[in-house]
Amino acid sequence: MRTKQAVAATVALLALMGTTSCADGAGSSGDQSSRVPDGKSGGQGGSGSDGDGTAGASAGAEAQLAKVAGADELIRLISNVTTCTSASTKPEDTAFSDIDATSEDAASDTAKTNAEWGIRERVTCDGRDAGANGHELLVVSDMARFEAAFKARQAADLAAGEGDTRTRWFIGQNFAARIFATDSDEREMLSLGTLGLNCAPHYVAPPQSTTQPAIVEGCILTDHVDA
Repeated sequence: MRTKQAVAATVALLALMGTTSCADGAGSSGDQSSRVPDGKSGGQGGSGSDGDGTAGASAGAEAQLAKVAGADELIRLISNVTTCTSASTKPEDTAFSDIDATSEDAASDTAKTNAEWGIRERVTCDGRDAGANGHELLVVSDMARFEAAFKARQAADLAAGEGDTRTRWFIGQNFAARIFATDSDEREMLSLGTLGLNCAPHYVAPPQSTTQPAIVEGCILTDHVDA
């Protein structure tokens, strides 16, 4: 059974989807530009944080999403849709290759990335397959900074021929999560009051999906989960 927080998050997500649906009008074209309301939210990487991770989010779609008090609450939230066991906050366990530089000094790497990406806390936990990668869970102190850094990283990876245009990170008001689980588990992430973040150039979600502009121009939030 969902927790009260998950139910509340679902209500918020449904309200967001309803708002977007109205903004889209009767058309359902696959052209992303016809689905995103005019006027992108402001926000640049490095903007000042308001202390709870929602810097830059109050005027954007992120303001409708779920919010957590910290890593423990994020673990409980994720546990509503997928297994999240053997949680760890150790630097050697929470150096994530898709956001961190690669070196032998995990603590130094994560500290540097935390500052650049606006990350406050990191935690990983095991999914259904303990042998697979653990879920990557981040409590974010500055979502504008996180989105800007993610956009730059995604662009660099794509330019190097190593990137992934699929939507894999789910965000709330002040957290980001990438889970390694089943496709159905990933789709269930939407029920927690999250949306997928994608900053890939020219990315267009399928016609039946919903998109909103993220804080950072060039990034979108979507309810489409890539299989």
